[in-house]
Amino acid sequence: MPKRISVAAHLSPEELEERYRQAKDGIESRQYQIIWLLAQGRKTEEVEEITGYSRTWMYALVKRYNELGTEGLGDRSINKRSLSY
Repeated sequence: MPKRISVAAHLSPEELEERYRQAKDGIESRQYQIIWLLAQGRKTEEVEEITGYSRTWMYALVKRYNELGTEGLGDRSINKRSLSY
């Protein structure tokens, strides 16, 4: 039986839910949802079923969140801050 993923308490479950519901970007919204559900103590199997994301990906996301806090969430495919126009 897999152990539960431990989510660092950077934000409370209530704050995570608020950020999930207010996120304007789909990627950020889904990532906050995953962290929020896991922070509530939900099992990875249940979060997999709700979100469609794999357990392996959730572990990677939680690792980033635990290490970097909210800076670890969102679209990281490009470094948006380094863009100059």
